[in-house]
Amino acid sequence: MKGIVPLAVLVVVSAGEVNGKRNISSLKETEELVEQKLKILNKPAVKSIKSEDGDIIDCVNIYKQPAFDHPLLKNHKIKVRLYYRNSSSVIYQLWHRKGSCPEGTVPIRRVQKHHLLNAPSIERYGMKNYHEITKQEINLNGHTFAKGIENYHSVSIYNIYFESGNLKKSVALITSGYSYIGAKANINVWNPRVEADDEYTTGQMWLRNGPYNNSDSIELGWMVNPSVYGDRRTRLFTYWTVDSGKTLGCFDLLCPGFVQLSNEIALGAPIEPVSTSRGPQYQIPVEVIKDNKNEAWWFIYAHNITVGYWPAEIFRGMSRIATLVEWGGDVYTPRLRSGGPHTATAMGSGSFANEHWGYSSFIQMPRIMDYSSTYKYPQPYGAYTPARNCYSGENYASKLFTEPLFYFGGPGRNMYCP
Repeated sequence: MKGIVPLAVLVVVSAGEVNGKRNISSLKETEELVEQKLKILNKPAVKSIKSEDGDIIDCVNIYKQPAFDHPLLKNHKIKVRLYYRNSSSVIYQLWHRKGSCPEGTVPIRRVQKHHLLNAPSIERYGMKNYHEITKQEINLNGHTFAKGIENYHSVSIYNIYFESGNLKKSVALITSGYSYIGAKANINVWNPRVEADDEYTTGQMWLRNGPYNNSDSIELGWMVNPSVYGDRRTRLFTYWTVDSGKTLGCFDLLCPGFVQLSNEIALGAPIEPVSTSRGPQYQIPVEVIKDNKNEAWWFIYAHNITVGYWPAEIFRGMSRIATLVEWGGDVYTPRLRSGGPHTATAMGSGSFANEHWGYSSFIQMPRIMDYSSTYKYPQPYGAYTPARNCYSGENYASKLFTEPLFYFGGPGRNMYCP
């Protein structure tokens, strides 16, 4: 696939010396690899904006954006913008203080040299760190409780087979059993701790289709990911894959695939403000909806902003429908492989789900759309919480709200999660 540079030589950047002498050859090869990758990732800009947070936003001609490097999109015609519904919401990103991208361009966060040098792999920069994927079976049944599942609410029995990694921990509200052409939710935003540069944590929504170890997926929400973004700020992210992240797919616009339309929203840009314990609670409304007429999955942000779309032809099963939808959090760490201490990277707010409003991160108003073309509360559903001493989830109903909130999160390493 275009956009991925083959790594001809194994380069270990941290090993700057060999037998007491600096490995000049490896350093030179690394520099060359970085320059090659930057030329692929960064498109020529009509205008560039230096944000106060250190990001550089390039305003790229809409017809020159990375999407059209995809071999299946060489002759792609940009689809008509989906104006979804009216809203008074105004979305602010910090780079807006320094300027705006003109019509006919899209804002793309520039990848800088230090981003690549901070990544575990230059070759796979922007992709998920691939890890062994295992099969997780969930039986959504009102009376039978499977491992890691609680808060069932269903009449019929549904068996769900989905991917679960040995290097990541997820907590999610899960639904399956129907053909989904849309999903949405309001995701409570926090800035949790990330212990190491090669770890990340998210609050997000997933749509999936396919075998547990070779599935199509669209993901979006907020993320703290130092290895991609170079810092520990909470940022808006998207992700897609067609093979569970083994060889295809990426975050944001870091490989060809997603077609951006908005000249206001930069994927990967920081989200401000974020929630605080016992303080104001902030949310981001996200929505993905299939447009069968135009054969695309549209990303709608903050109710009325059409950020762009994933063309249906880049997917396999999800060229038609999604078969599984999840809402919750994800923590990745390579340290789970070693069997040593658990990571102290937090999920959500860093508080467990049972601490509820003002302390725990939550998903509000999760909805799915099937072929009825109307949004519904997900039925059946289950709360997937496989490591509840580290991170937990709870679909909790209170008198404050007309329907349950799905709370999720936790601190990671603690006295009960050593």
